[in-house]
Amino acid sequence: FSFFAVVPKKGPYRLPVTDVSDLGMGFDLDMEGESPEGFQVKTGETLEIHFYLNQSLYLPLQAEIVRIEDRKTHRFIGARFIEQNASANAAFSAFIRLLDGILEHVQSDLNAGK
Repeated sequence: FSFFAVVPKKGPYRLPVTDVSDLGMGFDLDMEGESPEGFQVKTGETLEIHFYLNQSLYLPLQAEIVRIEDRKTHRFIGARFIEQNASANAAFSAFIRLLDGILEHVQSDLNAGK
């Protein structure tokens, strides 16, 4: 899977998603060479996030920023989903359950030679 996030308020940038769970997600907020001053955020702020499953399908989610890590080349955001009863959140939870089921049985070519 190659998930990515878009923060519409920031623009159409494909932001790499590195962590997903029922409760939230982690993603890179900045693109390579981009200055953090161009899009400022703070802990506790709520963002609309489009979680893309592929190039054209996404779930619109609302998330609260709970962690901001300044790394050398970008900021990493940890976000907690809000509106737990929203249909998009229910769809996301169902998708995570599907992923969990797949991961129990998945095999990778990367491990084939070991």
